[in-house]
Amino acid sequence: MRDIGTRIQRYRLSRYGPADDSWRRRLRWAWPLIGLWLLYAGLLSEHSWFRLWRLSAENERLRADLETTRAQIGTLDGRLTDPRQRQRWGERTLRERDGMARKGEIIYRYQGGAADSAER
Repeated sequence: MRDIGTRIQRYRLSRYGPADDSWRRRLRWAWPLIGLWLLYAGLLSEHSWFRLWRLSAENERLRADLETTRAQIGTLDGRLTDPRQRQRWGERTLRERDGMARKGEIIYRYQGGAADSAER
């Protein structure tokens, strides 16, 4: 009788209580550590996934800016190598800076002005 009583009592306890498993007991402490590591690796570290995502977005924006700048450089380079464009630029510079004129043009020079009197 005694043997049957202890077996029944053991059956009741095992039915309602958790199994005594050392593997699960060790794993119970691992979950918070895994969670902390994921938080650190995802948000807080120098090489976090969030930071890498932001840097890749910035990289794409900078590549687009680089392409725009290269297109502008190509346009300006084309202007420099075009002889007609260089002639127009030279004429404009001579007219504005040196006061030269084309045939038949009259140049009017004026002395003094708001800017000239303020400098003296």
